[in-house]
Amino acid sequence: MCQESGGRYSLTDELAAFVRLVQSSNEAQWLCPVTTVTALLDLTAQYLDGQHGELPQEFTAKLARAAAGLDGAEYLRTLAGTLRAIERDTAGATTPSAGAGWDTDIRFRMLRGFHDNWIGSGEYASLEEAISAAIDSEHPFCGDFLGPVAAEAESALVRLLDSADSGAGLSHTMPWATAATLTMLLDAVNSHMRHEHPAPLTTPDHDQR
Repeated sequence: MCQESGGRYSLTDELAAFVRLVQSSNEAQWLCPVTTVTALLDLTAQYLDGQHGELPQEFTAKLARAAAGLDGAEYLRTLAGTLRAIERDTAGATTPSAGAGWDTDIRFRMLRGFHDNWIGSGEYASLEEAISAAIDSEHPFCGDFLGPVAAEAESALVRLLDSADSGAGLSHTMPWATAATLTMLLDAVNSHMRHEHPAPLTTPDHDQR
């Protein structure tokens, strides 16, 4: 994408978006951290150098397009080195890098699905009606559904309120997700959970009294 964008996309920015995406996900950090990715790139480069066998044609074709005339193995090592440098330089950073926006689509996939299925469907006259219908559709088993959506909505809201740079990618890929709409969604979820799913009151038994 970067090679064929005519300079529109920066490879460093896109790799930084990937690193931050992995850093923000406990699952990704556990299953395939950046260290594992760079090790796989180096291992594949070593495999290419040794010519131990044929790699899948689809992979080699994509590698040739990405390398744009450079040696494939050396290009993979360059990617690995760039990723290591980015991970080192961005340790603890929270501000998203400027990128194509694909990382935002992945990071907020539950929130995007909520919008596509309910808010953006055009079936309801107002945002309030759409949110209410979504909540009612899952009740009384709405905890598993609302929890991830609310978590992503809160994360998106914090990003928007933090700074213009922080919310730029979100505003570009999900323009409907404004501070007002996200606040309305969170208020509706919190209100529903307080009124329809209150924690049971506990009373001490006779012996405890």
